[in-house]
Amino acid sequence: METVERAKSYEIPQRTVALSELLECVGASILAAPRGADLSHEVGSVAIYEPGVESELGPASVVLLVGVEGQPNIVSAASLLRGSGVRVVVVRGTPDHGADDGEVASRSGVTVLSASRGVSWADLTGLIQRALSVPGSSRQVGSEGDLFTFANAVSALLDAPITIEDRNSHVIAFSGRQEEGDDSRIATVLERQVPDQYLRLIEEAGIFDQIYRSREPVWISGASLGTRLDRVAVAIRAGDEYLGSIWAAVDGNLTLARTRALADSAQLVAVRMIELRTAADPVKRRQSELLADLVEGGSAAISAMERAGLGSGSAMVIALGRRSGLHRDRPDGTAHLGRLVDAFAVHLGAVYGQSVVAMINGIGYAVVALPSRSHGADADAARISSDFLERVGAHGDTIIGVGRVMSRPEDLGRSRRDADHALDILRTRRIEGCVATFRSVYVDALLLQVSRESAAEGFSLLGPLTAIARHDDEHSTVYLSTLEAWLSAFGDIGAASASLHVHPNTFRYRLSKLRSLQLFDLDDADARFRLMVHLRIRHLQ
Repeated sequence: METVERAKSYEIPQRTVALSELLECVGASILAAPRGADLSHEVGSVAIYEPGVESELGPASVVLLVGVEGQPNIVSAASLLRGSGVRVVVVRGTPDHGADDGEVASRSGVTVLSASRGVSWADLTGLIQRALSVPGSSRQVGSEGDLFTFANAVSALLDAPITIEDRNSHVIAFSGRQEEGDDSRIATVLERQVPDQYLRLIEEAGIFDQIYRSREPVWISGASLGTRLDRVAVAIRAGDEYLGSIWAAVDGNLTLARTRALADSAQLVAVRMIELRTAADPVKRRQSELLADLVEGGSAAISAMERAGLGSGSAMVIALGRRSGLHRDRPDGTAHLGRLVDAFAVHLGAVYGQSVVAMINGIGYAVVALPSRSHGADADAARISSDFLERVGAHGDTIIGVGRVMSRPEDLGRSRRDADHALDILRTRRIEGCVATFRSVYVDALLLQVSRESAAEGFSLLGPLTAIARHDDEHSTVYLSTLEAWLSAFGDIGAASASLHVHPNTFRYRLSKLRSLQLFDLDDADARFRLMVHLRIRHLQ
């Protein structure tokens, strides 16, 4: 038998799981499979490829091709390993999981997974080991205490006090020497979150955007924040997923060596945060990833429906969010919404039985499976959602949008967009209530899309309404409101004047003066229609 060129397998308490479960546990931002790959294969151990070393391998082995680059070399190594029964290998890189991986698979008979370049091989090995570990075994995922120890290590490297914060600016770990910081840093550590006044300064200055976009540490002057010390911050990422940031309170900028050390430290913290997240609530994280596939639609939704046990029939998407501006600066805003989403999941589960609920980017989404594409299912969902808001006492700030029922799972992306559009309309307050179906607001949603495009292209400045508004400003007239009242009353002077609380003769005089401007012909039906559409778009903007 030909010698297999690879290193030893890690002997740890382990179990055998489907490849799909391994990927869900490790996370798509860390380890990804090519499109169309068979994820039902069972795996149970991890090993590192090392030329010239013989060891026992089998169909359950996941082999990391450390140092193997280029398609010819990958095909050669994968084909050799396939001779020993290996079915899954991992390569480093950022392929699109398309033609190259598919060709390797077809030529070698091995599934090729892609590991993020932001995670070291050692950390990836640890993550896979933890995903395969037997529940209750002695191997433990890193604790929160590990992050505090790590914060102290980074502090020593930078000679500055450190905080590690999640994506919501909550402090999850900090180093010693915080007494050397300024008032802002001390308050941040004591409250375990960035104080509101500093959070607003950071947001208004666009600092969070800089940190999010940059792969390198960002220096922020103390003068811009009103603090005694400057700050250096770096994003913590797992692949393309933003997890949080590391902040150092410094007197002046860091040296090049310390800047590099901070950037490298962020990569290691990312792995620890992924481990903590996985250990803390693996079920919820898997639920979020499953839901993300469902609401994306396409082929991913078909597979996700099967994995979620929702069948392959009709389904719809319901979205739960908040109105713009309400509770925006509440430190527990995200946590509060998360609790509502959890309660919504229980409520929907009791009514429908088959549903998947989780949060994605600050919005709670639910995919509800239906026994058949029954007429009025979205209206029923709206009624059930209203009942939920009534039960939990969430009024005003909490809104729910209901998408259309889709007969095919691959169309769920459209239902998700429906639900998002319904939330958008609820935020404009153009309709009453806190729950809306897309079917009931689709015209408003269409106009909202038109209004956004109109604003982006500068169209809103065109047309007679802009000229009327300018005239009102310059001459203290009220012609714009007069026009809107007349159109809304379909030309009924009595109703229109009553809506503005003026005498009918006063209204007639204003309308005649408006006509004298000769900006449009109110006797033309098409002109009236264009004016009504333009007025609605102005309100939406």
